[in-house]
Amino acid sequence: MNVEKKIILVCPLGWGLGHASRDIPIIDSFRRDGHKVIIAGDEQSLALLSNRFEGVKTIHFPSFKVRFSKRQNQVLPLLWIALRLPYHIIKEHLILKRIVRQLKIDVVISDNRYGLWNNDVKTILITHQLKIFFPRPFRFLEPLGTRFIRFMAEKFDSCWIPDYYNSTGLAGELSHPKRLPSNARYIGIISRFQKANTVESEEKWGLVGIVSGPSPHREILISEIEKFSKRQNLKTLIIKGNPNEGTEIVEQNGIWYAGHLEDKDFASVVTSSKYLICRAGYSSIMDLVALGVKCLIVPTPGQTEQEYLAEFLSDKGLFQTCKQSDVEKQSISEYMVDLNSCEFLTTQKLTMSFLMNLQE
Repeated sequence: MNVEKKIILVCPLGWGLGHASRDIPIIDSFRRDGHKVIIAGDEQSLALLSNRFEGVKTIHFPSFKVRFSKRQNQVLPLLWIALRLPYHIIKEHLILKRIVRQLKIDVVISDNRYGLWNNDVKTILITHQLKIFFPRPFRFLEPLGTRFIRFMAEKFDSCWIPDYYNSTGLAGELSHPKRLPSNARYIGIISRFQKANTVESEEKWGLVGIVSGPSPHREILISEIEKFSKRQNLKTLIIKGNPNEGTEIVEQNGIWYAGHLEDKDFASVVTSSKYLICRAGYSSIMDLVALGVKCLIVPTPGQTEQEYLAEFLSDKGLFQTCKQSDVEKQSISEYMVDLNSCEFLTTQKLTMSFLMNLQE
């Protein structure tokens, strides 16, 4: 079937690199079909995606900034985010109107940015978070938060859920709420490593730490991994999740660091490492599943989505987890689970069914 070529705007949320990285196979799919893709986003998202897709047109379209407290309790930062969110949704919506008009956009793919719907073109929201977990003092607001997400998702033509349809999938209640948006469909997990042909790394790493998310907990986790590495006397590489720092691996005080790694190099060091520590962000979880590796996952303190995911996946026996403050104290013999022994991961096919009917 010949599909009319479209101009497609892809715009991921900029809270870390997870949303941008999981959009890579989607962008690949559209470009293979001959559509023109324009990428909009924050500095780091654009750095990652423009390097991956050389020559693609990019637009600086920042998300609103978030910064968490150093403490475990994130009630005040999360409350501040919630109060500002409606304003930024409206602001994004108005900016998108101008972009659609100026660049003659046909389709908008919005990864977790709720303001990017438009009545004049086809719009798709990608989100796995259809239920909001509020901090303990505000748990009574969870039904209201979930209804708000459903209300915003239904403003789009389609809501794509990156998870399995069956049972609780990989994201549990996050992606399987009691009531789905009327336009929702499950598309399976998405990862840039789904078709990766990994080769064994020439460098043998005892430990690889993958760091992501907002400050200051990004820097705190780096420090915790450093202390863990030195206590266990492991040859360690820490990937800091910052494409602007480049892909060169540099040694400092007995530990190696890289701002970011190309996909094949990332897959190579991750699958060849004896031990792995990673954040509990959902995009990172999908990458780990696609690569079939074992890992200790560490949720960002106070980030309720990650705390839920870490507990949910630990209960299913897929990953081991611990608090950020306990990373240094972990015992090497305790924290690794063989993911390849989990039937859930080995029997599911990682499908890429993104071909939507653009003629609708």
